[in-house]
Amino acid sequence: MGAAIFCWRAQQHPERLLIGYETKTKATRLFLARIERLHLTNLWVSDDDARFNLPRVIPDGRVDLFHIFFPDPWWKEQHRVKRLFSPPFVDLLAAQLKPGGLLYFKSDVQEYGELVRDLVEQHGAFAAHDPSLAAEVGATAPTHREQWCQRHQKPVFSYYFQRR
Repeated sequence: MGAAIFCWRAQQHPERLLIGYETKTKATRLFLARIERLHLTNLWVSDDDARFNLPRVIPDGRVDLFHIFFPDPWWKEQHRVKRLFSPPFVDLLAAQLKPGGLLYFKSDVQEYGELVRDLVEQHGAFAAHDPSLAAEVGATAPTHREQWCQRHQKPVFSYYFQRR
């Protein structure tokens, strides 16, 4: 999730602890500076790989909502192993989410969005994509990538899944 939206969400929900992962170290440093500048105490961010770090910092069944926005689709065949979404990652999300918890995913790459949809819907812990869950997620501020898509009239694909 982008720093701006994450900080905005932390300001909107000071009673919640938000944990974020940013893969780019420079972006993480800027993110941390923004958190400090805004005096946010309910926000923690790391440049670790969430696939490996998340189970170490959060016990299973504790997450209410995952926001995963615009992960790199890794177009080239030889780089696909770097993709965030895979069956083991969906297993991790299922383990971390509370029953009734939500997974909210956005991409500007329709093919990647459909791949994620297939992976999540094939997992027995998740109900099928349901756009009506947007109301439960609530308002969000657009990420930098989403703003770019809006300026360039590119579509953004949103998917909502609920943990059974």
